[in-house]
Amino acid sequence: MPAQRIMLYVPYNASPHGQWTVRRGAEVVGTYKTRADAIRHALMLASVVRAQLGGVAELRVEDESGVWRVVNAGAA
Repeated sequence: MPAQRIMLYVPYNASPHGQWTVRRGAEVVGTYKTRADAIRHALMLASVVRAQLGGVAELRVEDESGVWRVVNAGAA
């Protein structure tokens, strides 16, 4: 059975009062007050996927210009 592959996303939020989300595809898996909190939580989720599920987890974060960058990638 192939390793499970999880893609997590932190989309950019231009609103000064809006919440930052962590998504797995279209599903919101968490909302946070700051970008740093959202990224920290997403990195923790990626770590759990690798450690407990033996899967591959990747985190992509969108910057203010709409460019997505890989913040953390890991393999089983």
